Amino acid sequence: MYMKNLIFYNLFNKILFTIEKYLDTFDNTNDIDYEINYQILTITFKKNKKIIISKQEILQQIWLATNDHGYHFKYKNKNWICNRSQRNFWNILEESFHIFGEKQANFSQFYLKK
Repeated sequence: MYMKNLIFYNLFNKILFTIEKYLDTFDNTNDIDYEINYQILTITFKKNKKIIISKQEILQQIWLATNDHGYHFKYKNKNWICNRSQRNFWNILEESFHIFGEKQANFSQFYLKK
């Protein structure tokens, strides 16, 4: 069952805002750059490793792509869950951040806030 488009857009925008807020906590010495164009977030790490986060409106999914993998997430029980692995979006993002950014990422301080 599909949610209303406005709800989907709001949920996706909340994710972008949360990630952007987290990335803004870094200083310029971390070799991490990001940009948001047309609601596509591209995070670039050293050695040109990338994480790209976008929305797929028709399917009402969030897609996360890295240099090595692609993930599709559907909103279930107030969480974005990977269609294949059933893992949470934030766990996969933190893991990807660790692999490509060579640092431990913890987004929970941002996405768990009410």
